[in-house]
Parts: sequence; C-alpha cells; structure tokens
Amino acid sequence: MKFLRRNETTLECLENFVGGRDNWNEVNKETIWASLDVMQKGFCAYCECSLKRKHIEHFRTRDLHTNLTFVWSNLFGSCGDSSQKGGWNRCGIYKDNGAGSYDVESLIKPDEDNPNDFFLFLTTGKVRPKDNLKDKDLVKAEESIRVFNLNDDSVLFNSRRRSIESEQNEIDMMYSLFDEFSESEWEELLTTALERVSQLEFSTALTHAWRYNYQY
Repeated sequence: MKFLRRNETTLECLENFVGGRDNWNEVNKETIWASLDVMQKGFCAYCECSLKRKHIEHFRTRDLHTNLTFVWSNLFGSCGDSSQKGGWNRCGIYKDNGAGSYDVESLIKPDEDNPNDFFLFLTTGKVRPKDNLKDKDLVKAEESIRVFNLNDDSVLFNSRRRSIESEQNEIDMMYSLFDEFSESEWEELLTTALERVSQLEFSTALTHAWRYNYQY
C-alpha cells in the first residue's frame, strides 16, 4: 500500500447520481476506471498487485454509507472480481466479506494517510507495523493488515516475496559494497534503484527492501 494522490476533487460522470436514489450499476465504470488508473497506475490500491481481476471498491461500504455511493473520494480500484469464479482472500473483497467486524476509521485510507508512516515491509515478504507507532496509529496499522489480509493470503504473500527475491541479490551486493561509496555516490545509486522499482508491482515492499533491507 502506498500514498495515492487524487487529481480531481470530483468526477463529472458521478455528479448527477445520488446515493439511495440511483443504482450503482447505472454508472459508467470505464470512465471511473480511467481516473482510478491515473491515480493508481494500474495497481491495486491496497496490495499493489497489477490489476487483472479487479473491481471498483467503496472504502466506506454502500450498505452502511449509502450517501457515499457516488462520491469520488470513496472509490478505489481493488484487485479481485466477485463476478468471476474463485474466491478472493484479500483487499476490498476480503474487507467486506471475510474480515469480520471492523471500524472503517481504524483503516488506512491511502489517499489521506501515508502508508509509509505505518508499515514496514520485510525482505521475507511480510509486512508489519513500524516500531514507533502507538495508540491509534498502531491500531490503524494492525487493523489495515488484518482487514485487507495483507499477510495471510498465500497468493499475495508469495507474489510479493518473489518480487523481493528478484531484487535481493542486487540489494545484497550493493550493501556489501557500502563502505566503498561516498555518501553522495550511495544516495545516487539508491535513488536510481528506488526510481526503477517505483514503477513495479509491490513497489513499497521493493522500496523498503532497498532502503532498509530488514529481514525481521
């Protein structure tokens, strides 16, 4: 999960729709997806996998927050397509069908909260709360990991782990030569690597592997 910037405050295609009056299925989904793709670059808002099976996710559910059904700031692109066969054990579908009860105010909303302030991705493929978190921030990190199932879906975990492993040899080699570089040379090499992985699946996990290289 990474911080997302919405370029638009609203979408024209949603302006004439009212929650509780209009049907969500009447909306032009392709137009919404065009804006979501600009914001998310083709990756899931929650786990950062490439969006192949996908759906438009209501961060605050339509059942409990009818007034937000057509509000642009409540919409994200999530992996998983409930209309196709096969369960989906993470992200938006899991949040609303498998996670059990949760307080939406205790979840990281990636266009308002910066996930980098809450999460540390390990080179093992796991994600955990950052060490310095307390109180509400710690709850928000723990609940987001649980409710979006960011650790316990084997498909997601193994995909993320393989992505990290594909970088690990280069990471280990560079860190082994750390003392050979000046500070400016190190920062230049690190910046180049971070810019490259920022365009890939699971970019936050790859960024943390390069920047922190923490296994545990």
